Amino acid sequence: MEWLTSGLRRDICVLLYGEERRAQALKSAMESHYDRRIKPDRFYGALDALESKGFVRKRVEGLEDVYSLTEAGRERVETQLEWMRSRVDDT
Repeated sequence: MEWLTSGLRRDICVLLYGEERRAQALKSAMESHYDRRIKPDRFYGALDALESKGFVRKRVEGLEDVYSLTEAGRERVETQLEWMRSRVDDT
């Protein structure tokens, strides 16, 4: 699951789980979570990588890009959650 080796990509998918978000709102939510600014090129690079791998889809609404998870993205988030639960439950 190489797509999850980046915490930023993983956390973007978690925030998109069950809802779509505008790019700027998504970036703001990530910055709030990390309590620091994320460079735009890093953030949009992560979104582009997720989209190119088929985990995220983008649509344009007016002047804004709106992102949502694909079925493959949802499955990967659920698999990651199951793995995390198994690790936490084992300790």
